[in-house]
Amino acid sequence: MMIRFALLTLAMVAPLCAQMDGFSKEQIVKYTPNWTGERLDDGRPKVSDALIERIKKVRMTSEEASWGPLRLTHNYMHQWEGNWKILNPEKGLVGRAFTVQYLPGRPEVAKIIEDEASAKGLSQHNVRMMDMLRPGDVMVVDMAGGRVVDGVIAGDNLAVAVWARTGNGFVVNGAIRDQEGIEPHGFPVYIKGVWPGVFGDLMLTGINVPIRIGDVTVMPGDLVVGDREGVTFVPPNLAEELAVNAEMYDLADEWRMKKFIDNPGTIKPSDLYGRNSMRDPAMQKECAEFVNRQLKEKGLSEADQK
Repeated sequence: MMIRFALLTLAMVAPLCAQMDGFSKEQIVKYTPNWTGERLDDGRPKVSDALIERIKKVRMTSEEASWGPLRLTHNYMHQWEGNWKILNPEKGLVGRAFTVQYLPGRPEVAKIIEDEASAKGLSQHNVRMMDMLRPGDVMVVDMAGGRVVDGVIAGDNLAVAVWARTGNGFVVNGAIRDQEGIEPHGFPVYIKGVWPGVFGDLMLTGINVPIRIGDVTVMPGDLVVGDREGVTFVPPNLAEELAVNAEMYDLADEWRMKKFIDNPGTIKPSDLYGRNSMRDPAMQKECAEFVNRQLKEKGLSEADQK
């Protein structure tokens, strides 16, 4: 019985110790098994810069482009989170997730965490994790389940530091302060609210570990895609497939919208939308020709879309 208890205790403590400093490279690789491409030196999947730039040009969070295929085709049921307060929403946000977890403070645990960091010559919790950011990252932080009061991750100086370091805005399931000092810099920030105070009684318990943002489990290296409506967290191995899908739907939607505008009162919504739509072979042909023509103009072949 004592041996069994000792083994159980060891099994519980080992993951906790790993989590305090973040997942090791080996752990990140282990828990992102579907990714077969290049990785960053910390083990996170590296969605290519070229693909990120490509995704910035399309709408990725619509039902048809990503949310629907993630759910219906790939059985990822919880990849979108809404209900944000968004700074500079017109900018959009695309990058690789750098995940950070905070929990409500517990003095003896927080002391050990911060004493160990200090012994290594590291700064306090929020600053030291920001030091680890790199170009292309999107800092994604869970402040103890979405705490706003005393859940401030950054004011204007640190927010600008994150932007300067990554080239991106960030996502906080929590709060910021100094909104008036952040917003004029033009980068997007997704938050649950603002709070005038400084960081409250929280402790940093994980860097590049799985975290919860609303109804989503976010993994280190997920592709973060934010727009005016919310944020989609895309498994990296599906990023290219969904980008292709989004490009196709963007062009098809462009064609539909043009048909409605150019033919007021003559084309019914059901001609182009709904389960009985697009049954006319001529319509199908016209849409396909438009999409293929636009693909060629954008430098994308039909083969790229398969």
